[in-house]
Amino acid sequence: MSRYFFHIKCKAKMIRDEEGMDLEDLDAVREEAQESARQVTSDRLLFGEQIEDEAFVVTDEQGQTVLTFPFKDVIHD
Repeated sequence: MSRYFFHIKCKAKMIRDEEGMDLEDLDAVREEAQESARQVTSDRLLFGEQIEDEAFVVTDEQGQTVLTFPFKDVIHD
């Protein structure tokens, strides 16, 4: 298992994940990003907040970006 950090990019600001999460592989990283984005998006929409250019920027233990997952990818028309 490897540790991955799910930072949140919101416009020009980056909210850093200092804890991280141990996951098996990149498929598990994508699943976690999708489920977490779904939860965050759902909560924000319930309170009437808009989802703009927010995304998870997932890095590995060396700080290399392994996935960028826009929150809007979980919204279906």
